[in-house]
Amino acid sequence: MRLEKNRQDQMTPAERIASAGEGKMVDRVITIPFMGELKCYLSGISIRDFWFDAEKIAQAERIAFNRWGYDRIVLGPNTRGIVEALGGTFIYPKDGIPYIESPYITDYGILDRMEPVNVKKNHRIQVFAQAADILSKEAENLVPLEASIGGPFTIASNLRGVEYLLRDCRKKPEEVHRLLEIITQTQMSCIEMAAEYGMGIAMADPVANPALIGPKMYEEFVFPYTKQLTDYTVKKTGKKVSLHMCGNTYSIWKYLVQYELNELSLDNIIDLQRAVEEIGNQIPIAGNVDPVQVVMNGTKEEINRAVAACIQTGEKAKRGYHLATGCDIPEKTDPAQIDWFMEAVRNYCKNL
Repeated sequence: MRLEKNRQDQMTPAERIASAGEGKMVDRVITIPFMGELKCYLSGISIRDFWFDAEKIAQAERIAFNRWGYDRIVLGPNTRGIVEALGGTFIYPKDGIPYIESPYITDYGILDRMEPVNVKKNHRIQVFAQAADILSKEAENLVPLEASIGGPFTIASNLRGVEYLLRDCRKKPEEVHRLLEIITQTQMSCIEMAAEYGMGIAMADPVANPALIGPKMYEEFVFPYTKQLTDYTVKKTGKKVSLHMCGNTYSIWKYLVQYELNELSLDNIIDLQRAVEEIGNQIPIAGNVDPVQVVMNGTKEEINRAVAACIQTGEKAKRGYHLATGCDIPEKTDPAQIDWFMEAVRNYCKNL
């Protein structure tokens, strides 16, 4: 099995994105449902194998893409892979989402012997490099590939523990910055790896949500590192970053618009109309169909209405719009629900 153009579309994802970038007509709006581990349940590949076996990573991606024909394939290492490369440990249950075993950094003294990861020499990250090598050959001129590298603050929270990290931002800010520097240098090495395979970069930083840390803490502990990474991505790959931010982000939009972004993907709790009006003239917007209430649990009619409403609102964004879910679709969602989601996009755009 190889990656194949979806028979329901007139254009390939690569053609659609290129045409949209040139201001030409496309057959439908660019669409990115965030799949997560749903690909494992669709393909029958275990979640552990999906994270540790390059051939099975590639196979799971093929099966999902060939069924739905969305407009981007996103590989790891993601937060999880980078945390493990830096020394953290996840538990991979037989049935369920992996979770962190316990904080790796119990004392900041460990930073004295902790160094940024050179991904070319790191076995954990090389699994994803191998998957990229396999799929990049198949995806050429068909669909864009991105390597997800998580977000610096979220990676730090996995290594230290969320509660400890938030406390440390107040009581030990210098140590938190030391940790974030190590993480950012590791992510930069991942960006260099992605560039070798012609890939772009995706980022998601859920713990950097201002509902948790507030805009002042975001400015100090998140913005400079994310800005460094988005700038470095353009320099090394020639592509801008796809950034997803969870939760209520209104208070940090002034920082988000300063990044080099291919899109800012918004949580489903965000008012898409407000985003279009306030920041849609500065960066491309993506979003934000509810992944649980609509995609996982909605009827076909509810999915149709939600997709149409998002496109009608989002297409007014002056810098461009991509249809996406507001976060990852739960892993045990019935695949038929995704069929309805993609069908809704195609039918809506066909009738324009």
